[in-house]
Amino acid sequence: MRILGFGVIGPYFFENEAGNAVTLNGVRYRNMITEFLWPQLDGTDTKDMWFQLDGATCHTARETTELLREKFPGRVILRNGDHNWPPR
Repeated sequence: MRILGFGVIGPYFFENEAGNAVTLNGVRYRNMITEFLWPQLDGTDTKDMWFQLDGATCHTARETTELLREKFPGRVILRNGDHNWPPR
């Protein structure tokens, strides 16, 4: 099993147009996934990859988990995900 981490692909900084840090929310997180992460994975065989998240609200939002399951069906690890990742 390969482990995918943002340190390997990233880093990615959540900033506004002026380059100032912004608070992470579900919309910004999903935009990062679709606009940054998915292009980074183009041409990569993800069938043996798993995606693991912590319990942050932007990670556990239904829209986020649905998006991740498109690329990692049955292989999303998070609280109440395909494979449960307990809090703490």
